Amino acid sequence: MSTEREYDVILLGATGYTGKLTAQYIFKSLPLDLKWAIAGRNKQKLQEVAESLGPLHLSRQAVDTLVVSLNEKELDSLAKRTRLVISTVGPFQLYGSDTFAACARNSTHYLDCTGEAPWLKDMIEQYDIIAKTNGSIMIPCCGFDCVPSDLLTWVAASYNRRHFGAQTGRVDLCIHSVQGGISGGTLASVLQAFELHSLRHLYHVHAPFSLSPKRPTPKVSPKRTSLWTKLFGLLWIKQLGWMAYQPQAAVDRTIVHRSWGLLEPTTASYGHDFDWHTWFKIWGPVLAILWHFSGLLLAPWILLRPVRKLLPKLWYEPGSGAGEGTITNNWFEYRGVAETNTSVQPKSRALVRMRYDSDPYIFTAVALGEAARIVLWQQDTWAHKFGGGVLTPATLGDHYVSQLRAAGVVIEARNAVP
Repeated sequence: MSTEREYDVILLGATGYTGKLTAQYIFKSLPLDLKWAIAGRNKQKLQEVAESLGPLHLSRQAVDTLVVSLNEKELDSLAKRTRLVISTVGPFQLYGSDTFAACARNSTHYLDCTGEAPWLKDMIEQYDIIAKTNGSIMIPCCGFDCVPSDLLTWVAASYNRRHFGAQTGRVDLCIHSVQGGISGGTLASVLQAFELHSLRHLYHVHAPFSLSPKRPTPKVSPKRTSLWTKLFGLLWIKQLGWMAYQPQAAVDRTIVHRSWGLLEPTTASYGHDFDWHTWFKIWGPVLAILWHFSGLLLAPWILLRPVRKLLPKLWYEPGSGAGEGTITNNWFEYRGVAETNTSVQPKSRALVRMRYDSDPYIFTAVALGEAARIVLWQQDTWAHKFGGGVLTPATLGDHYVSQLRAAGVVIEARNAVP
């Protein structure tokens, strides 16, 4: 892709909740000579965001503002002006397709923070080959969906390969602790999936390998989920504690398995017997059972359209969320254990951990900003070696780990001593 473009980065959707946080992070943390602009449909709101950035860094030039409608012609023009587009315009099922297509067609790199697997499957089927042909590195789900799970899995598999000389078998990750809510945009994205798709379609789209370019051929059958776990949600993992169902699991699983499929033919392969699971840590078996059955009882209500219409009125409007003064006191922590696929007993295991002492939405801004840095100025990641296409956060590899650590994200791996 030619570097002779007007901008390095255009942030589309800068007036929304996640977009504002991302604009702040870019303005504060990316190189001072960055050529960038914020784009959206409302000129006044864009100017307000641009003016709010001024006090953050006096050395940086004022950001340009671009008013753009979300139609094919204007988005093609936008994509041709920049090396990379960051999109925070959701729900992506409604507003993201034309931007994605424009970047794929015009050799423009692309990042977003979606967690919408049905939309992503459509984008892969329609534009993966086009993006690879044109050299467009396109990495969706580059935020709290699904960077912690995807990148921690990369860290775990890399640790097993480097320290034990082995590929990876079973991986269990969990959200160990979290404080933070969801924005109006996130809620709208979840509800929209049920408006646009049947339960049958959603079930197939969220199957483990639905987004992977290949299917596994394991030499060892994966361990079956016990009847106690299926019926009561009860699972105890020695290094992690009591586990319960994780609401974000289905989306994270599709992205992690796409990473597995993309990396399987490479020297960074996770292994033929890779078996991935994710959970939510719960404090004791009684709470695990209550969590499990609460989910079973409450989930059907979202299938009722009147309930879906009511929920946004009881929560934040799309484009808004909790105030910045509140969310900076939030945090999240992931932990995981990954065993090698060797026949030796007991198997060697890696313990991994990711913690960020701020809100998941602020983490999304950090994740987008640092991914942009790597896509623009690194050349030796797997994403670059693949030459483009619809890829995953893990294909940014160790560079991504290093940059997130430098931004204040704790990422650790160590030997789990038997």
